[in-house]
This record gives sequence, structure tokens and C-alpha cells, in this order.
Amino acid sequence: MQLGSFKPSIYLCSYVNIFHTSLTTSELLKISRKIMLKNKIHLAFLLSITLFTSAFADYISGQREYVNGNYENAISEWIPVAENGNARAQYNLGWMHANAKGTAQDFKVAIEWYKKSAELGNVNAQYNLANLYLRGQGAVQNDKLAFSWFIKAAEQGDAPAQYNLGRMYLLGKGDDKNILEARFWIKQALENNDAYIGALAQQVWDEYKLGSY
Repeated sequence: MQLGSFKPSIYLCSYVNIFHTSLTTSELLKISRKIMLKNKIHLAFLLSITLFTSAFADYISGQREYVNGNYENAISEWIPVAENGNARAQYNLGWMHANAKGTAQDFKVAIEWYKKSAELGNVNAQYNLANLYLRGQGAVQNDKLAFSWFIKAAEQGDAPAQYNLGRMYLLGKGDDKNILEARFWIKQALENNDAYIGALAQQVWDEYKLGSY
């Protein structure tokens, strides 16, 4: 069966949320004390808890500064946390640079931070990184790299990534055309809990008659 002439657009919107955490520093300290009392924590582990608590406090401080509109201060608080390998802080810094919050817009720096976070499994960073490669923002446009990060996010259940992956399979962008893979990922997006992406996926499903494969 020939594919129809309908060409669904790739969903280019990026995730825009800054990661928040619901635990307060005092709550984290209470949890840490309970763990120490129960398991008679050694001094070395106690030190690691202290360092973790300090990093957590810095992350919370950055979150507070962001909410108050003090974006430069938020970046300053998140940088040391991100440099210590915190995927959420890394994602936040990527987003801040991509969206010119507290700093000049710099997609190249955004890619650097998104990539660090994405490599640690952050699904939003994986999706945004794929979008930047797809658009050629901050790096040379690269369908293969976009595809590779979309598939990682899609495998974690991300609806926009699933939709984009299905569409890329339909068009042969980033990989060979594959109608069965396209059908699989469009179906995943269609059945995911995202009304807007579900509507886009339904349109592709109907126009390409994917139910007949």
C-alpha cells in the first residue's frame, strides 16, 4: 500500500518546566537522622549524607530564586550542583540557556547541559536535546542524533518523542523508512496519556491507514 500525501509535522515544542522537588531541607534532614539511628551509620557515610544535604539545599535555593524571578541567582545556585552530577540541575541549566533566562540565549551551552542530563536518563533532557539536533540549534542539524535521542525518550514513555519517532520512521529521517516501526510508535503515542499528542497521532494513524498494517 502506498503512503498517502499527508505529511504530519514533527512536534517541535520543547519541555519548558523547571524540575521542582517536594521535599524541604528539614524533611530531608529528618529522613537522614532516622536512617542513621536505625542503621548506625559510619562516619564516612554520615559525611556523604552531609554533602548530599548541602547539594540538596543548593538545589532548593536555586529553585526558590527561580520562582522569585531571580534567574541569575538560580543559575549560580544550580551550577555547582549540576557540576556534581545532578541531572535535574543540569536539565534546568540547559533550559535556562535555551530560553534566555538569567543569561543570554546560547543553544550550544544548552546542548552541553542537556546532554549531561540526558546521559543520566533525564527524559525531558533527552527530548529537548533531540529537538535541538533536529532544528540545528546549537549544533549542525543532524537527523541521526535527533533520532537517537528521541528513541531514548520514547522508550521511557514520552508521548511527544514517540510521535516524532513514528513520524521520522514514516519519512525516513534519521533512519530508513519503516512502516511497521512507524505504526508501533504512533500507536504508543496514540495510547499515551497526552490529549494533544494523541490527536496528532490519530491524524497520522488515519491518513497513513496504519491500522491496515
